[in-house]
Amino acid sequence: MRRNILGASNTLLVEWTSEDQDMYKNHLRISREQFFELSPKVKPYIKKQDTNMRECISAHVKLQITLQYLAAGDSFGSLEALYRVPRTTILKFLSEVLNAMYLSLEDFIKVRK
Repeated sequence: MRRNILGASNTLLVEWTSEDQDMYKNHLRISREQFFELSPKVKPYIKKQDTNMRECISAHVKLQITLQYLAAGDSFGSLEALYRVPRTTILKFLSEVLNAMYLSLEDFIKVRK
């Protein structure tokens, strides 16, 4: 419930978007513009539906958490505290988001076989 109020996605990243784009880029290792270019590409692969019981974690937040994990190698505990998403949930969606990023960007990624 507090994710929408206290989570980094709705606090720090919103603040940095308008006030300090260097901090935004340092945090996720991509610019705001790059994030908003990537987000719609991965969204169809990772978006879930809200239920009567709870609101789903947005594709936007999932992508931010994944990028932070890749950028800084943060522990699941620190990501949990920062974004207000349980570490078990992060573990569940991380591979899904990474796969979506690969599928969305495979024309730009070179993989040696």
